[in-house]
Amino acid sequence: MKIKLHPLFVLLALYFVLTDRALTFGGYVLAIIAHEVAHSRAAEWRGYTLGAVTLMPYGGVIAGGDNYEDKDGVIIALAAPVFNALCAISVVALWWLVPSSYGYTRDVCTANIALCVVNLLPVYPLDGYRAVVSLVKNKARAVKAMKACGVITGVVFVILGIVSIWYEFNPTIPVFGFFLIYEAAFGAGGERELTSAASNKFCKNYRAGVDKRIVLLYKDAPLTRLLTKVNRDSMTVFQVVDEAGRTLYELDEADVGVMLEECELSSTVDEAYNKTFN
Repeated sequence: MKIKLHPLFVLLALYFVLTDRALTFGGYVLAIIAHEVAHSRAAEWRGYTLGAVTLMPYGGVIAGGDNYEDKDGVIIALAAPVFNALCAISVVALWWLVPSSYGYTRDVCTANIALCVVNLLPVYPLDGYRAVVSLVKNKARAVKAMKACGVITGVVFVILGIVSIWYEFNPTIPVFGFFLIYEAAFGAGGERELTSAASNKFCKNYRAGVDKRIVLLYKDAPLTRLLTKVNRDSMTVFQVVDEAGRTLYELDEADVGVMLEECELSSTVDEAYNKTFN
């Protein structure tokens, strides 16, 4: 696996070295690499390929990995925090066997526990979020709720980072908080992941037989409402209607797919239709 270093990560490493906390920093780096390797290996096991890992001042980012089957998404998301928990347990077991190793491995254990617990939080864009959004049916509502939780959690981390100034300042805490706030408030990743997850619904098993159904939908309904009506077991045709229930136009699933690629999910059906086809 290829590992890249962000320039800010290098500055953070320099800060920890100059403040005589290189061992602490090294423990967190090892935990982050273990975390991302677990994601990558789980993805390979399920038939996917992920790219390089970039070490950031707030953690690690691995390239690729949005378009998963729901079951695979849960496995890949949870593989990393579970592996961090196993690493922490292994270190504790080592203390029983070699007590003198405690001083050298305490930070590794702490870092693995922290990564496990934090990433299991159901807030955007952490692993807990990815697992939840893979499990629920109403993905649009889940993304919206967990983005709001991401902002709140980010604010909490920023406050904790400020408070740490009076104890032992750890710049990764407020940086991580700002990252959560920015991604949850302005990041478009949630919409991309929704679109990727939804794309799986458009794959039909015609050998098993697929029903054809008609769904009437008001023109000002959000585009995300289309996603909730598409499933693998049926071919859906949407009749878009006005206030009086009169049909304005029809959309098949191919049309919906094009609209999802061209428009934001916050658009109404009518806005997306006019932007895409007019």
